[in-house]
Amino acid sequence: MRSKHLQASSDLFYDVFRAYDAGNLLLAQANREVLVRQLEQSRLTHTLQRMAAAKTTVVRCKRPTPFCFPLLVERLQQSQVSSESMAARVAKMALQLEEAAQRA
Repeated sequence: MRSKHLQASSDLFYDVFRAYDAGNLLLAQANREVLVRQLEQSRLTHTLQRMAAAKTTVVRCKRPTPFCFPLLVERLQQSQVSSESMAARVAKMALQLEEAAQRA
């Protein structure tokens, strides 16, 4: 059975159990496995608790930081004013940010 078909079958089983047999042990096991293996619930809980207890410091930056680059790219995608391709615009923006960082 191909992976795609297996995924579709498991999705169907999950949906049927959730809709018609919410107390099914397989459904409970699937939910536990997602929390433990995929979301790493204990690690996520620990991280959120540390963040809640930490002091938040807001720093105003003179220029965009590397962490905001995905947000800038997303904003570029939403404003389709330029005749340049998206890849060219992103490459140009990355170059400008790198040059500015080297000057600093």
